[in-house]
Amino acid sequence: MALPALDNYPTDELVAAAWIATIPGFSQAMVATQLPADADRAGNPAPWVATGFVTVAVAGGTPSPDLPEQSPVIQADCWATVPGSNKPPWFKANRLATAIVRAARNRTTVPRPLTITSGPVVYGVVSVRAAYVTTTPRRIYDDAGDYARYQLDLALSWVVPGEHIT
Repeated sequence: MALPALDNYPTDELVAAAWIATIPGFSQAMVATQLPADADRAGNPAPWVATGFVTVAVAGGTPSPDLPEQSPVIQADCWATVPGSNKPPWFKANRLATAIVRAARNRTTVPRPLTITSGPVVYGVVSVRAAYVTTTPRRIYDDAGDYARYQLDLALSWVVPGEHIT
């Protein structure tokens, strides 16, 4: 017996990455679930070194038992580096974190539809209904690679339009 095909349902991390990528000054190439290498095989700096990078991961949240609404808390790590330097560029990582905080405070632009994709996979449209920061951005000092990293937690509320509980 063949199993039924599974739908491509967006994950909390995909939604968070897409939402952050729409903040002015950010792009899809600056946000993912994993930090890319800081140089290519030839030793040339990776594109994210010039802009900084944000990684996202689910840190918690509470799904609604009555509504088809997702309410994750996302850990966002904002990264910056200067290749060959042992001085982390804290100001650059902090600018990324501050931009996320300010975007979450902008109540006129938070609720917005997002088309979720990952490589060739299309997950469809979601609607982010609310976003707010639950922790103050803080420096993380434990990185051995001389990267600057600021960390914050971002709560999102999102739905797939037209979805309902049966």
